[in-house]
Amino acid sequence: MLQRGATNLHFSKIASSILIPPFSDPIRKLVDDAHNWSVLTSGVEEGGTPDEMRLRIFAEMKKLDFKRLKEVVTQKLAGVGLENGIQTEEEYRFSEYKAMLESPGDTDQEFITEKPEMGTYEEDIREYIDQVVLVKKLAETRVLTGFSRINPPPYREFDQQDQSQLSLQAKPWLPGIRVYGEGIFFTLKASKIQLWLSNTDTRRYDEIFANHRRIYNKLGRKPREIPSKFFLLHTLAHILIRRLSFECGYGSSSLRERIYCWEGDDRAMNGILIYTAAGDSEGTMGGLVEQGKPGRLEFLFQGALKDALWCSTDPLCIESHGQGIDSLNRAACHACALLPETSCEEGNRFLDRVAVVGKPDNLSLGFFYDIVNNILSGTEQE
Repeated sequence: MLQRGATNLHFSKIASSILIPPFSDPIRKLVDDAHNWSVLTSGVEEGGTPDEMRLRIFAEMKKLDFKRLKEVVTQKLAGVGLENGIQTEEEYRFSEYKAMLESPGDTDQEFITEKPEMGTYEEDIREYIDQVVLVKKLAETRVLTGFSRINPPPYREFDQQDQSQLSLQAKPWLPGIRVYGEGIFFTLKASKIQLWLSNTDTRRYDEIFANHRRIYNKLGRKPREIPSKFFLLHTLAHILIRRLSFECGYGSSSLRERIYCWEGDDRAMNGILIYTAAGDSEGTMGGLVEQGKPGRLEFLFQGALKDALWCSTDPLCIESHGQGIDSLNRAACHACALLPETSCEEGNRFLDRVAVVGKPDNLSLGFFYDIVNNILSGTEQE
């Protein structure tokens, strides 16, 4: 029995997706509409050639560019741009990752990006960050796929079993909402990550992975693979969000993270998207994007790393072997790295400050060793 107002009465499981080209193209969205598609391709088999006269009439009615309409319809008939088969979450995110890095800019109405020249940033940032992308506008779709009680769901992937919880009979749809906002996307240098992995003792995460496997085995599910660098990317996102709440006026609960982490040469990802997306006016004024510009991003990183160096619960926090939900964190607690539930897509799991700033007696365990060393040296001089 649980009280009606208990915090563990309902843990929602939300799947989210960033709308990216070509699916955010206004013409593509018109073509994807079931009614419009039936009108445009009536009598045309899959892989066939569209009727140009029909396309011209449709383009005149909707005031669309005929050549672009023909291109989109032809591509969809040929299956171009459509992913076949079942994808994992990381495979799905790889398309978003590529869109962030390869988007031409403001040619799309619902996905507008800007790439500042990396040479305009200070050397400390360029040494660790490969690319910065200012996402001036993004559209995010959030869908409720299921829920759990008492214990939060320890998995992020969509499962058909989750959907069965939402209705007595299976439905071909899920409840969702589309929201708009802005964000900062950046990628860490792969060479720096490899250097950090070679210098740090990744065995410190063996206990975390063991706890992770135990929880999945108890649920009868296959645990997803989590590389050691995920602790670095995830913790960095958290400390930046905590700092951003001071720098640009957003409450930490209105900022969200999206981690792009994958190992392998063909689909390697080392990216972080910090964004705000809400149904109201919050997130549309450009304040978050402003923090990613040259002269501001350096200040943001300096402040975030300074904050992460010290925790009011140290040395207990920095020396922890397992804390938080299901003991899936190392050096991370409410005083230094945890975020509101609405901000973290992992439920405040898989965090470790040591991966970012190191330990007081061994700073080399931290990815940002050089910056942290300069911060501490400057403090000592002052």
